[in-house]
Amino acid sequence: MASDLRTRAVLAPLMLAIIGAVYWLDWNSAFGLRQGTLSAGMLGLLGLLGVHEYVALLQGAGFPVSRRLLLGSSVLLLGSSFWFVWGRIDHELYPPVVSTLLLLFPLAVRSLGREDMHRGLEKQGATLLGFIYVAWPVYLAMGTCLRHLPSVLFVVLVCKGGDIGGYCLGRLFGKHKLIPHISPGKTVEGALGSLLSSVLLAVLLRGPLLAPAIELPLSWALVAGLVLNFTTQTGDLIESLLKRRCGAKDSSRLLPAHGGVLDLVDSLLFSFCAWFLLLVWLT
Repeated sequence: MASDLRTRAVLAPLMLAIIGAVYWLDWNSAFGLRQGTLSAGMLGLLGLLGVHEYVALLQGAGFPVSRRLLLGSSVLLLGSSFWFVWGRIDHELYPPVVSTLLLLFPLAVRSLGREDMHRGLEKQGATLLGFIYVAWPVYLAMGTCLRHLPSVLFVVLVCKGGDIGGYCLGRLFGKHKLIPHISPGKTVEGALGSLLSSVLLAVLLRGPLLAPAIELPLSWALVAGLVLNFTTQTGDLIESLLKRRCGAKDSSRLLPAHGGVLDLVDSLLFSFCAWFLLLVWLT
């Protein structure tokens, strides 16, 4: 335990420093790149690592999943985010639709074969789940970087701030278990503390991070805080369910004392989807 705490004490500030440096370079359009490109690239790399961890988790538990097609389709989808100017929702939705069809159609055809017919449907479902669960949200997060870079920081602070607030208040006041068969440590009091923390942060940060490009009235900030926190807590629980079903404690051992990339971004996956829809509405 003491060793884990020392590792976290070193690794967490290091990760924050790297993320801060990338964001600062991106904000200042370093290297002549369009603003948001560096952050989108970092998110794309994390997304591919997350897809890799998803495949390893499911294969380790005996579930059929197509590694090549899932990784190949994810590279295609995430790479496509750099090919066009974001801002037109009709163009932005072409890559997810096309890449999903390119992923699913070969799997469906292959399942017609004698050898694959008994597990073909399971392979289609498991592979498609990974694509929609990891690659789609990361693609939308990359699009958020390229649409409005500061709102990425807004989402991360509101969601992760909710995580921290929920952890602290849960440790202090938590008595009633929230969903013990999935995550024994989570409490109702912690969930409510997380919700209040996210709402408060959404209200406080809407001006410094979003204005003047995005006008977020107080009522919308309250809604944004509620939605982002709900999707954050749900995303964390869904990944806990995935790991529990696969018999794994962490998604990987990539980050000592932290787990894997999926453990790091699980609470943000659904939140970035929700924020992207709100961002399209507001802009």
